[in-house]
Amino acid sequence: MTIHKTRTLVAAALLLVGGSQTLRAAEAVPAALQPPAGYTLAFTAEAKGVQIYTSTAEAGAAPKWVLEAPLAELAAPKTSIHHYAGPSWEAADGSKVARDKDTPVAAVPAKQANADIPWLLVKVTADPAAGVLSRVSYVQRIATHGGVAPATPPVRTDTKVGVPYTATYVFYAKAN
Repeated sequence: MTIHKTRTLVAAALLLVGGSQTLRAAEAVPAALQPPAGYTLAFTAEAKGVQIYTSTAEAGAAPKWVLEAPLAELAAPKTSIHHYAGPSWEAADGSKVARDKDTPVAAVPAKQANADIPWLLVKVTADPAAGVLSRVSYVQRIATHGGVAPATPPVRTDTKVGVPYTATYVFYAKAN
């Protein structure tokens, strides 16, 4: 067998395996987190960051951890995206989307809910700046690892901690 044929067979096998893994990943996303009909995949991005928790307490109660905001960097094809409070996503080209406050966020617990933050579908609104995010209407957070509040309760109020997490973010735009 020639080197060219061997390389071709190896490449085909890798595509077959990669394609089946992609299919399984798509099947693993619950129906509750699928965008409505008429929206199509724009791109995906891999995130690495922290979920920021602040300790708060009601009068007379023990302090507890409350999610304040995410802070992450997303690596997307041909761009980077900053993810922060809102939640908001801002691309290097200046385009930005933020949660549509009139639409509830759909959430499904991660498979290891005691260790991994939930999977989400967030309806977003784009600001007027043109760019990679200007057509995005939905952001899906899946394949999460980490990010849950510390298991140990805080000792006092107003303490902040950043809990590391990774996730895949899937961006959807209205189909033409």
